[in-house]
Amino acid sequence: MAQTLFQELAREWWERYMLRGDVKYAAESWRRLEREVFPRIGDKPLKKINAPMILTILRRIEKRGTLVVARKVTSHISQIMRYGIACGHIFTNPARDLGWALTPHKSKPRAAITEPKQIGLLMRDIQSFRSKMRRCALQLEALVIVRPGELCQAEWSEIEMDMGVWRIPGHKMKTKRPHIVPLSRQAQEVLRELRTLTGGCRWLFPSRWDKSRHMGGQVLNTALRRIGWPATVITAHGFRAMAATTLSEQGWPSDAIERQLAHVDKNAVRAAYQRSELLAERGKMMQAWADFLDMRCAWAILGK
Repeated sequence: MAQTLFQELAREWWERYMLRGDVKYAAESWRRLEREVFPRIGDKPLKKINAPMILTILRRIEKRGTLVVARKVTSHISQIMRYGIACGHIFTNPARDLGWALTPHKSKPRAAITEPKQIGLLMRDIQSFRSKMRRCALQLEALVIVRPGELCQAEWSEIEMDMGVWRIPGHKMKTKRPHIVPLSRQAQEVLRELRTLTGGCRWLFPSRWDKSRHMGGQVLNTALRRIGWPATVITAHGFRAMAATTLSEQGWPSDAIERQLAHVDKNAVRAAYQRSELLAERGKMMQAWADFLDMRCAWAILGK
């Protein structure tokens, strides 16, 4: 009787379970298996795969410094092995306890600036960016404080200029919930300029190489580096912390700030209230934030 190979079972597991969820995440997971796992144990019978074999794969990944990837691969392999047990191919899961052998991952807060003068200098430098599309991207990130990936996936069909909002569908959000972003006057001005550049495309920020695809979130960080702001000082994601800290210091309610950041409230009743009642207040808050950025930028230009 032919023995089941790891890659065969992995494909069956992936099609049966992973494709039922987020298709984009499923595709990323399969590419990860193809790159990291299949070249080493893909053609091996399940019964001949042991913990040291798998740990060797994980150690190779860790040596590159990608500790998060190592843990994701561990999870994938373990789930495949558990599926193999359920199907009667094997009796034990050799990946079950390997998490204890991996290097602990300690997440670091993303760099951000909160001092008003620095904020002004940042906005001044963004305003002088040569690339109009990159400048618009950084300006919008500062003005709407969504996650960089959410900004890069923005489509013109989601922008309602007459209502002054951007409606992001749930499947694009980290929380998987639809999100409404109020657009300040300044954000709308940036969008009007951007429409002259990319209005004929589906995406606000199409890829430079393939207009049918949107640009990646890393482009924003690269743009920041080009205007002289290192990753140790500010990242694209750090715009969110910059705004949240400043708005809190200015006295805006934490509920409005958290909802603007699209953070999920575990209290279902309060979360429902926030969705229905805070849009007007968030609109005022984001207009005040945009006015603050304008003021600090003007002062930086004047050298104050």
